[in-house]
Amino acid sequence: MKNKNGFTLLEVLSGLLIAGIVLISALNLLEGMWKGARTLKGQLEAQYALLTAGKTVSDEIRRAKSVQWVKETCELKLISSIIEDENPLQIVDSYFVADLDSDGIRDLYWKHMGVSQPIASFLTGWESVEVEPGLWEIVLKVTVDKQSVTWKQVVRQRVYPSTSSQSVAPEAS
Repeated sequence: MKNKNGFTLLEVLSGLLIAGIVLISALNLLEGMWKGARTLKGQLEAQYALLTAGKTVSDEIRRAKSVQWVKETCELKLISSIIEDENPLQIVDSYFVADLDSDGIRDLYWKHMGVSQPIASFLTGWESVEVEPGLWEIVLKVTVDKQSVTWKQVVRQRVYPSTSSQSVAPEAS
């Protein structure tokens, strides 16, 4: 009787070949899942940046007394007024796209009283066009990890009554 201790060389090589095929397949599957997750992350970041920027700019246009788009600098200037003790104070805010923090990513900034604050990142383009008096179309474009998303919205500016023409209700007789 012959004692058989261990595997033959052919059995060991066959086992290594099968294990290698299974391992390569598993790594390809994980790599595909990782790429899909990264793509989804880019899409979600782009959509979040658009939502943040769009909502902020839309709300400010609705509130502003005066809105002006400066095409040369791609800057939106808004004039609002604050009434303190019957002394109206006009404040000029502006929104613009720049890379003020020098990180290679263009951000939408809000400049209020001389101080610029970032609103949203990854903006690659934006434009505001007055379609008709008081009606503004806002177009924003964001690119994150080769994922580009464009957002458009039409916003109506609030109409403020003039302070000089006060209406008086007729008295009932």
